[in-house]
Amino acid sequence: MKTFKTLLILLFCGISLNGQSFATVNGENVTIEDINIVLKSYEQAPAFSELSKVDKEFVINQAIEAKLIQQIAKKEKIQNRDDYTSALSDIQNQLLIEIWMKTNLEKITITKEEVETSYKQNIADYKQPLQVKARHIIVETQKEAQDIINELNNTKTDIQGKFIELANTKSIEPTANTRGGDLGWFKQGDMLEEFWQESLSLEVESYSNKPLQTPFGYHIVFLDGKKEPYTISLENVYTAIENKLKMDKLQLSVGKRLEEIKKNAKISIN
Repeated sequence: MKTFKTLLILLFCGISLNGQSFATVNGENVTIEDINIVLKSYEQAPAFSELSKVDKEFVINQAIEAKLIQQIAKKEKIQNRDDYTSALSDIQNQLLIEIWMKTNLEKITITKEEVETSYKQNIADYKQPLQVKARHIIVETQKEAQDIINELNNTKTDIQGKFIELANTKSIEPTANTRGGDLGWFKQGDMLEEFWQESLSLEVESYSNKPLQTPFGYHIVFLDGKKEPYTISLENVYTAIENKLKMDKLQLSVGKRLEEIKKNAKISIN
């Protein structure tokens, strides 16, 4: 089942058939397909068109080197080895499945009404709770925390800048002292309840007026921002819902077809 779902996801990745040549190596073109193979070796790599000029040159050079190795391998008759032909057969079989699934997916249509119905039925999934964005400084003693609050009280301008400076120099938490104490956005339940309540009690761009004690030490909290509860609009999730419905229909139709085919297939399990 995991493999089946993976195949469904892969169908949305697509393969560009752009005929553009980025270089030639001994008469062979380096195409976008060669470029994409290089990019796939990096996690979360952006599209080639989104890379900087320097990064594009780097990727093209890697594709050129890959093309050179391919040519050398062919000259050394690697394609005649048994392990090569076995692996190639596996790839061809996998590709048969993927293209067959893609062909069936292209036959599926989802109406606007279906998307709207799914959105309404699952509206709870699109509701976002109250969130806050906060920073903190954590120290070992109440006196240290109070001294930091006093220093903040004596700062007349750019309180946030001063808080970041103190977090970087005085906080004992590794992530706090390298990111200015930034905790990002979080909702109730993501942090200790007392920390959440302290954050919630603050006005935006204000800080704790007394140290907050937790099992980890004494905190001073600074509130960067607050997001009131809201519901993600249908417009912003329309494509995601449409794709999910297509996947669901594909999985259902393929499942039914396989059950029918199995009835007439000669299958033996060793």
